[in-house]
Amino acid sequence: MAKYILGIDIGTSGTKAILMTTTGEIVAQKKDNYSFATPHPGWAEANAEDWLNAVTAVIRKLSSHVDDEDIVAIGIDGLYGGSGIPVDKDGNVLGPALIWMDRRATKETDQVKELVSDGELMDTTANLSDPYYGYTKLMWLKENKPDLYNKTDKFLPPESYVILQLTGQTSINYSAAGNLAGIFDINEDKWSQKIADKLGLDTEKLPQKFVTSTESAGSITEAWAQRLGIKAGTPVFNTGVDVGPATVGTGVVKPGEVTVALGTSMNAALVTEKPLRDNGLIIWPYAYRPKNLYYNFAGANTAGAIIAWFVKEFEKELDENDGPKELDFQSMDVPAGSNGLLVLPYFMGERSPLWDSTVRGTILGLSLKTTKYELYNAFQEAISYSVRQSIETFGTEIGDEITLVGGVSNSKKMVQMIADVTGKTVLTTKSGGEANLGSAILAGIGINAVNPEDVSKWIKIDQRVLPNKEKHEIYNQYFKMYKHAYNRVKDFYKDFSAIDND
Repeated sequence: MAKYILGIDIGTSGTKAILMTTTGEIVAQKKDNYSFATPHPGWAEANAEDWLNAVTAVIRKLSSHVDDEDIVAIGIDGLYGGSGIPVDKDGNVLGPALIWMDRRATKETDQVKELVSDGELMDTTANLSDPYYGYTKLMWLKENKPDLYNKTDKFLPPESYVILQLTGQTSINYSAAGNLAGIFDINEDKWSQKIADKLGLDTEKLPQKFVTSTESAGSITEAWAQRLGIKAGTPVFNTGVDVGPATVGTGVVKPGEVTVALGTSMNAALVTEKPLRDNGLIIWPYAYRPKNLYYNFAGANTAGAIIAWFVKEFEKELDENDGPKELDFQSMDVPAGSNGLLVLPYFMGERSPLWDSTVRGTILGLSLKTTKYELYNAFQEAISYSVRQSIETFGTEIGDEITLVGGVSNSKKMVQMIADVTGKTVLTTKSGGEANLGSAILAGIGINAVNPEDVSKWIKIDQRVLPNKEKHEIYNQYFKMYKHAYNRVKDFYKDFSAIDND
């Protein structure tokens, strides 16, 4: 009789779940949408109850497809939760999470540079200081929300919070700890008390149990089992930050080629045996074998997010799914370069490799002849330029192919454009690259139901998109101007940010 695994991805704007057999057959999928708040420019907050409600809703839906006892494991990953959700000793939520997109901790980032040398940070954590990282957000909360900070027993990543509710057990995946950065010693795989003391942070407010993605983080309680339609005692696996399982979902269980995940944000990653320090990258233990492999990535704060924003503002009659499809069709004939338009996609500042909190989205080249379809095309080109800039941080030996996964990869136009801009052959997968699939795979490995060597067989390449050489030559010129434009406006935004734009 078939046995099944649930893989769940708590994303920035929705939770996606997959029900699959232990032999890799996908049975059903479900998604539950929600939103996050941006109370001020550069701020981004999320509600933990949205995450828990979405996860339980998709579990109930998918568990109805099979008998309770036949679901043998659940893997849960989550967006990078930044500061994490503040909870009290009973697991009650005390406030929102300042998620990865939040850029408010600028003063704290400067303070870090005064308190800890870049050399010590890099040697200890393989990362530096930036508002992106959770530890600078924790410093902001301690300074600006001292009552909340003091009342908080634990700050929990999204997946850790949900797993606590479902199992009663508190844990943190090594990848989530590494992505908190700053106070995580990547050499010793534990919190760095030395740096925490220098920064005035309390490590006891963080989970003390570190887990890999393939060891059980707890079991479903009797109460939740009855509510969810699954068996009590079903093991739950904390699979960490979503882009790690997403890479596992492309079949990568050892050092491999470049994988680009394009969703709300963009992550271009390379799995290595040693951290690629001193390249402006974000680095943390990989989702699989975290003490032996490292996930090195550059990425954009806003990728699919700016497409969603464009649809919301300029195609109000269409929903988030139909809008991009219609705009793709209408803009198909716009030439490379969008008739002289250039967009900088930094709508929420930018992380690796630029590390700039004050820069914002910029549109260059507008005229009275500009159409919304040209503008939309320029937005897509901006995402493609960001992909190219990110993968170039890995150096020249990255090969001629990249694997593209995530929601944006469903756009044939975007896939071709990324090939044309980067000059690389772009591979997309028929069933792979989704974090929920990767979490299911990791959970399956954890219960010895899935052989890691078999995972790559599940991932089917459905297309190999070659770059158009003529367009690539054109895009080389625009990419040069894309980088030049940022260098010209970055100082302006530093001064401009000093004005109260709330």
